[in-house]
Amino acid sequence: MLGKKGVPTHEGIPKVKPTAVTYNTLADACKVAGELGAALDVPELMISQSEETGDKTLLPDLRTYTTLISTVARKSIDNQEKRDIRSGGEKDPDMAFALLNRMKHEGIVPNGVTYSALIDVCRRCNRVDMALNGLRTMLKQKAKANLAFKDTTKRPIYHHKPLQNEAGAWTAAINACGKAGRTDTAIRLFRTMQKVGVKPSSWTCACLSDCLLKSTPIRIKELEEVLQYMKGAGLVPSEVMYTSLMGVALELSQKGTRITKDGLQVQLIDNLSIDSEDTTTAAIFLFKQLMRSLLMQTEKEDMMLKVFLVFQEMKNVGMLPDVAVYNSLLRACAVTGNIERAQSVLRRMKMDGIVPNRGTLKEAVTLAQNARRSEFALSVWETLSVKKTAEAVPLKPEVAVEMISDLMIRYASDLQQTSNHDERIVIHREMMNLYQGFMSKLEEFELHDASEEIAQNLAFLLAALKAAVSCEFHSEAIEEKTRSRELACEIVGFEIFQTEHHPDIDRAGKKAIQLATNWLYAFEVS
Repeated sequence: MLGKKGVPTHEGIPKVKPTAVTYNTLADACKVAGELGAALDVPELMISQSEETGDKTLLPDLRTYTTLISTVARKSIDNQEKRDIRSGGEKDPDMAFALLNRMKHEGIVPNGVTYSALIDVCRRCNRVDMALNGLRTMLKQKAKANLAFKDTTKRPIYHHKPLQNEAGAWTAAINACGKAGRTDTAIRLFRTMQKVGVKPSSWTCACLSDCLLKSTPIRIKELEEVLQYMKGAGLVPSEVMYTSLMGVALELSQKGTRITKDGLQVQLIDNLSIDSEDTTTAAIFLFKQLMRSLLMQTEKEDMMLKVFLVFQEMKNVGMLPDVAVYNSLLRACAVTGNIERAQSVLRRMKMDGIVPNRGTLKEAVTLAQNARRSEFALSVWETLSVKKTAEAVPLKPEVAVEMISDLMIRYASDLQQTSNHDERIVIHREMMNLYQGFMSKLEEFELHDASEEIAQNLAFLLAALKAAVSCEFHSEAIEEKTRSRELACEIVGFEIFQTEHHPDIDRAGKKAIQLATNWLYAFEVS
């Protein structure tokens, strides 16, 4: 059969000369099949082809050797097929180290992916000692490379120029230690990699978490350390980690403090890690940490679904959520702007006898901003400031004013982010509603200390004043224009606006003050 222009073909495929990509693809296919013997023929073919054509680009490269190393100790797809003697055996990683030395001899510098493959081979061979040796080999390579540069800085040499995907090699070592039951070593590696400037990835955290959850006793304290790191780094649990944490939390909620293992009674959880020996305490901790980690997820709807699923599982096993759990639910609602779900959470808090705290108001403020519903934040604030119970600790006036003022400033910041007329009108109205709602509540419940605080809060009053003036100017409804003007006159009557010098007020603010002052004088004259 002939292809175009008379080029000989095989089954319709034109005959072309193989490139380095072709050979590397062939090596990768051998890796997938678990055939190291066939894969070892690939570099020899590449060298032979390079000598024939004089094309040095056909020589084995970094990808070639990384693929070959990764092929060591893999099971063949056909388990009945006799393995090639060059495979080195299923439990012997020596071939992988031999390939590493060969690539170095040929002047090819291994990277993090190469060492990750090498360490993973050692894990498959159940040789954690060799895995750690592979990690040490990588660090020695880094040290040697760093010493080659005349750097006058005094930072430790391991901090300089991380290898490409170096985190993958550390992760592979942590995974190897975890599979071998060397939990303490895995924890030390996690801490050390951060000290030498390598950031753990979500996969690193997942591997270590799996190790901690499967250890006996469960290492709750170290697990908290991992989850706190993920929160600080903005990492979200993978599906596998999410499922694992959920499963262990549910298991802990249904078991006693001890289990039988190998005929011996052993502690299920690490008593040094939590305040109580009760496994319920550990289960609640896992549920809380899982919810907080999920809140970092960027896919909002998926995030809220998972957070509420964790909450539902807690309820299903008879566990009583505390205020921190409910605040996490409100946080999920705040991020998505779901006001109806948030109201449902508050109702459930009341039914369960959970008293809101400052964190609850913080999430309510965020939700009020995203949903443009200031009354939600005011309702939570009212619960905290007015409805005093034996368990509740009322917010200090300055704290209450600070958080409500923060919402007003957030609305003002939102104005700077949009030029859409309709959106700006909605925000202006919400700022006016926030001011009137807050001031009326202060008067209704005779919160004099908070009233004095708000009277001195220039940022809060000025933002409300500018919103009222703008709404009066742009609104087409007579009633709204009248309301806006009356509100502006009320605000400008505060003593803080009676001084002539306002160094912290911008031009728009000064103009709003002047207009409101003129309206006030006009009202007094009439």
